[in-house]
Amino acid sequence: MYALTFICICALCLTGCSSLTLGQSQLSTSDKEGIGTDLLTMVVPYNSGGGTDVFGRYMSNPLASHIESKPSIQVENIPGGGSITGANEYITSYDRDGSNLITTSASTHIPLLLGQSSVKYNFEDLNPIIGAPTGAVVYVSDSLGIESASDLNELDEKLYFAGMSPTGLDLTTLISFEVLGMDAKAVLGYEGRGPARVAFEQGESNIDFQTTTAYKRNIEPRVEEGSAVPLYSLGQIDEKGNVVRDPQFPDLPTVKEAYEDLYGKEPSGEDWNAYKHFLNATYTLQKVIWVHEDAPESTKKELEEAADRLKSDEDFLKESAEILEDYELYTNEELKQRITSLEENTTPEMIDWIYDFLLHEHGVDVKKL
Repeated sequence: MYALTFICICALCLTGCSSLTLGQSQLSTSDKEGIGTDLLTMVVPYNSGGGTDVFGRYMSNPLASHIESKPSIQVENIPGGGSITGANEYITSYDRDGSNLITTSASTHIPLLLGQSSVKYNFEDLNPIIGAPTGAVVYVSDSLGIESASDLNELDEKLYFAGMSPTGLDLTTLISFEVLGMDAKAVLGYEGRGPARVAFEQGESNIDFQTTTAYKRNIEPRVEEGSAVPLYSLGQIDEKGNVVRDPQFPDLPTVKEAYEDLYGKEPSGEDWNAYKHFLNATYTLQKVIWVHEDAPESTKKELEEAADRLKSDEDFLKESAEILEDYELYTNEELKQRITSLEENTTPEMIDWIYDFLLHEHGVDVKKL
C-alpha cells in the first residue's frame, strides 16, 4: 500500500512538471519575436498575368530573402470588381496574425477614396510595407499640328480620347484635361491601355496616355519618327505634396507647368486639388504591399525592416530595374506619411467636385457604385 501511494505521488509530480513545461513552451511560442511561420500568403486582387500580379509575384522572393526566417510567399489571386472583391475578402476573411499580405494598385485605392459603397476595406485596416510609383505621359497625334502643350490654346480640332473607365486609372488623366481646359471627348470601355493605344495608332483617337514602360517601349519610337507629340507627363507628388517632374521624363513639363504656360499663373481650385490628390493615389503610390494593421507588432516591425533592407539592396535594384521602371521604392515612415496625407486630404469639398465631374462629364453616379 505504501509503495502504491509513493508511485501515485511520483506520477502526479511528473504530470505537474509536464504541464509546467508545456505551459512554458506555449508561452515562449506565443511570445516569439517576428514572423513565426515558414509560409506567407500574398493576396493579389486581380487575375494572374496583369501588372499588379507581375509586381506582387516578382516582389515576393526578394522580400522574403530579407526576412530573418526566409519564409516562402505564396501568391493567391482573387479577381473581381476591379480588385474590390479580393481586397474586401482580405479584410473580412484572412487571418490577422501577420501571415497574410496583400498587393493593391490604383484601381484598389480610387474606389476607397471615392467612398464607393461596395468597398469594405480602408487604410486604417492596413499597415503599408512597400510602395512603388509609376508615371505616365499624355501625347497627341501629329495630325493636330501642335508641337507642345503650350500650343493647346491654338487647337481647333476636336480631341478624342480612348479610355477604360472614369473611376479607374484614367481618372487622373481625365482630371488633367479638365485642369488644362481641354475639350476632349472620352470614349470609354476599352479593355486596357494596350487596346487604347491601338485605337490611337489606328486613328480612332488623337490624344492618349501610356504609363512609363509602355510609353518608352511603344510611343517614344513614334515620337522619334514624328507621328506622336508628347504634351506633358502627369508628374509625381513629392514629400511636401507638390507636383514635380517625373524622374523618368525630366525633359517633359508637368500639368502644373503646362497650365502656367497656357494661362500665365499657377493652377488652383478644387479641380487642381483633386488632380494632386489622385496623382498621389494612382501614380506616386501606384502599387502598395500591406499587412493587416492589427497583425502582431513584432511581425509588422520585421516586415518593415525587411522592406528597408530590400530598398537598399544594390543587386535587387539592378535586377528589378525593368519591373520597378527605375523608380525608388517607398518604405517605413515616408510611406506611412504619404498614406496619411491621402486620408487627410480627402476633403468633402473635393469629393463633391469629383462626384459632380464624373456625373456630368462622364455619366457615372459614384453614389450608386
